[in-house]
Amino acid sequence: MPETRPRPVRMTCLLVTATAVAASLIAVGSAQAVTGPEATPGQYAYAAKLSIGDEANSRACSATLVNARWVLTAAACLAAKPGDAIAAGRPALATTATFAGGQTRQVVEVSASAADRDLVLARLAAPVTDIAPVQRATTAPATGADLTATGFGRTKTEWVPGKLHTGTFTANTTDATTLAITGKGTDVLCKGDTGGPLLNAAGELVGINSRSWQGGCLGETETRTGAVSARTDNIGQWIDQVIAPRNSSQVSLLAGGGGAMWKQTGDLAYGEYGQSWAKADGLDVSRVSTVRHGDEIRAYAIAGGRVYSQDFYNGTGKWSGWGEVPGGAAGAKDITASLVGDTVHVLIVGSEGNLYAQAADYRAGRWNDLWTAVGATGLSHITSAVSGTTVRVVGVAGGEVYNRDFDTRSGSWSAWGAVPGGAGGAVDIASSAIGNNVHVQIIGADGAIWTQYGNYDAGRWNDKWTKAGGTGLTRITSAASGDSVELYAVGADGKINNATMRAADGVWGAFHELSGGLAGASDIAVAVSAAPSKVTLAAGTANTMFAQSGTLATGTFGAQWNSVGGAPITALTSVDTGTGIRYIGVAGGKVYDRVYDPRTNAWADWYDVPGGAAGVKDVSAAMINNVLYVQIIGSDGKLYTQVGDYNAGRWNDGWTLVTGVDGLTGITSVKAGQFVRLYGLAGGKAYGRDLDTRKGTWSVWGEIPGSIAGAKDISAARVGHTVQVQVIGSDGALYNQSADYLAGAWKPTWSRIGGSRLNRIASTSAANNVHVYATGTDGRVRNTTLDTTAGNWTGWREIPGALTSPTDLTVTTAR
Repeated sequence: MPETRPRPVRMTCLLVTATAVAASLIAVGSAQAVTGPEATPGQYAYAAKLSIGDEANSRACSATLVNARWVLTAAACLAAKPGDAIAAGRPALATTATFAGGQTRQVVEVSASAADRDLVLARLAAPVTDIAPVQRATTAPATGADLTATGFGRTKTEWVPGKLHTGTFTANTTDATTLAITGKGTDVLCKGDTGGPLLNAAGELVGINSRSWQGGCLGETETRTGAVSARTDNIGQWIDQVIAPRNSSQVSLLAGGGGAMWKQTGDLAYGEYGQSWAKADGLDVSRVSTVRHGDEIRAYAIAGGRVYSQDFYNGTGKWSGWGEVPGGAAGAKDITASLVGDTVHVLIVGSEGNLYAQAADYRAGRWNDLWTAVGATGLSHITSAVSGTTVRVVGVAGGEVYNRDFDTRSGSWSAWGAVPGGAGGAVDIASSAIGNNVHVQIIGADGAIWTQYGNYDAGRWNDKWTKAGGTGLTRITSAASGDSVELYAVGADGKINNATMRAADGVWGAFHELSGGLAGASDIAVAVSAAPSKVTLAAGTANTMFAQSGTLATGTFGAQWNSVGGAPITALTSVDTGTGIRYIGVAGGKVYDRVYDPRTNAWADWYDVPGGAAGVKDVSAAMINNVLYVQIIGSDGKLYTQVGDYNAGRWNDGWTLVTGVDGLTGITSVKAGQFVRLYGLAGGKAYGRDLDTRKGTWSVWGEIPGSIAGAKDISAARVGHTVQVQVIGSDGALYNQSADYLAGAWKPTWSRIGGSRLNRIASTSAANNVHVYATGTDGRVRNTTLDTTAGNWTGWREIPGALTSPTDLTVTTAR
C-alpha cells in the first residue's frame, strides 16, 4: 500500500508555470483558490492574490497580510526562478497584491527568504489600514486537527475562478519547519494557492501553503489531496524582526504652483508619501526654500520679487502666516536658506544678479534690519548647505557654477571660485552637505541632472560633472538624509519626481513620480527631519536612580541597568535639551533636577527646584525654546506649575496653583509647538488640558472620551499634530487613546493594547512611531511600539536586566 504521507520530492510547487496555455489563462483576471467553497464576502479579507511578472512571463500566487505593510507568502512565489533563494531588496519580478475587496498594492521590497523553510515577506507600496492582519498562532496544530486553507488558485472546474476559495484539511504530521496535511473529502490545494494561509480552528495562522499533489485540480490526473505547508507558529521572531516599525527620517516638501503653496510629507525608510498635496496658502511664489528647525519648518519664498517667511508648527499642524522679511528686498530672482544653531541665513539673488544676505536669530526673535550685499555679478541661481558652522554657497552665473563659503563665527566670506568640470548651460542648482562634504546637483542644458562632489576634507572637487539621469526637468532641490541625498525635481509638466543617491558610492536610483496629482509646480523645497537613533531609560527606586540605553533601529539595549546615583526617587520625568537630557524627580516630596550628557556619559548632581514644594506626588515637564515648564501634583491633589528659563538663567520664585480638577493621582505632558499638552488622572478617569506658553493661559480640564475607569498611571507621546495617550487600566493592561488636534477630535474609545500586571508606564516618539515602556510587578521593563501610520502595535519585548521595586520610569530619545 502506498505511503499516505506525500513525498515532498515528488510534489508539485503550486506556482503557475509558464506553459503556453496555463500562463496565458492565469494572467487574465484573478487567479483564485482552493477547490472547496467560495469564501463569503469579507471573510479572510487579509488574503491576497499575487500577480507576478509581465504578460510574457507571468505567474500567480496567494499571500497573507500579517501587518498593514507586509504580506507573508511562499518564497517559491517571488524567486526569480522557483526554488532559488531570495535576497533582501527589490522583488526580482514586478508583483501586485490584490485583496478580496479589490484593493491593490505594488510589492516594493522583499525580505531574504527564510533560511529553513519556504517563506518570504513582501512589503507593500502603501499600508493597508482598513483590513485587519491575520492573527498568528504560537503553537503547531495537534495531529488530527481540522485546518482551513484559502487561496486564489484554480479549482476543479476553472482555471481562473475570480473569487477566494477555502478548503478543509486534516493535520497529519509536523516537523520543525513543515506541516503535512490532507484535504477532507475532495478539498485540495491547486496551482495559484501557494503562499495562501493555513488556519487553525481559532482562525490563527499556523502555516503558508507550499506544495501539493493537486489531486482533482483542473488539468491534473493525480488523485491524492495531500499537501505540505511551511510552519509559521515557531518563526514569529523572524517575522517580527522583518516587519518591525522602522526608525527613519521624515521629509517635508513645499511647492509653489497654480497661485498657491502646497505641502506634502514622506517617510524615507518606506519611501511612502501622502496620497495628496495639501494646500498651505494662497501666496503665488516663484521660488521657495525651507529649513527644519527643531519641531518647526521655516519657509522663505519670493512672490512678486519680494521676500516672505512663515513657520509650520508640526505640533499643531498649522502655519503662522506669511510676513515680509525686513529690509525691503525687491526684484529678487532666487533664494536659499541655511540653519546654523538657532539662526537662519537667507540669501537671495537681487534684480541685478548680485548676492544679498539676511539672518534671523530665532532664539532672540529678530531679523537684521537690512539685506547686505556680499558681492557677485550676473548670478541667476543659488543654493547653500551647512558644514558645521560654515555655510557653503554655490551659484550659477552665465550657465557656469561657482562657489564660496560664509564663516558664521567670524562673519567673513571667502572669494568666489569656479567649480571644476565645465558645467555649461546650468538652468537650476541644488546642494546637500554630508559631514564636511558637499554634493551639488544642476539641471543641465539637456534638462537632465548632473552632479559634482566637493570633498572639503581633502580640499578638492571631482574633475568633472556626472550625469545622473532625468529628462525635461526645470527645478530641483535636495537634502541630506543620513548617508544619502534625496533629490526632488519639477518636470516640464510641473509634476514632482524623486531620486535617491547613496553617498558611499555616488550611485543614483531611478526617478519616480510622487503621488498626489500635483501639476504645474513652479518650484520645490525640501526639509528633512532626522529621526532619533538612541533611547535612554531611567527609573527611580527606593534607594537610587538607574539608567539603560538602547538603539532604536535595532531595539538592542545594554545587558543590565546601571546605578547613576542620587536620591531615592518616587516620581520621575525627563526632557531632551538638544545637547543632553534634563531629569526632574521627586524625592522626599521635594522636586529636584539634574542633567545627563550622553556625549561624555556624565551625570550632574541633583539640584533643588526653587519654590519650596513639599509632599509632591507626581511630576511632568516639557521644554519649549529652552524654557522648562514643570507641573506637579501637590500634597492636596491639586496642580501646580513652575518655569525655568534657561535662556535667562532663572526660575520663577514660586510654584503657581492651577485650578481645575482636584484629587489628581498622575500627570504627563508633551510639547506641541507653543503649547504644553497636559494629561492627568483623577478618580481613575483621564483628563486633558493645554497651556498656551505665549499667553501663559490654561484651558479647562476636559475628560478624555472613551470612559476609561480605574486608570493607574498615564503617559503620552506626540507624532505631528496627533497625541497618543496611554494608561494602565484597572486590569493592569495597557490602553491607548489618540487625539488629532488639527481635526479637533479624539477617537471614540480606548483601545486595549495588552500586557498584564503593569504598574508604571512612559512613552516617547521617534519618526512616526510611539515607543511605550512599562514596568511590571516583577521589576522588569517591557516595550511595545505603535506604528502610527499603519496603526500596528508590536508584541511586548523585554528590556534586559531587572530592577528592585521601581517607583517610576521615564524615557527620552536623542539623535
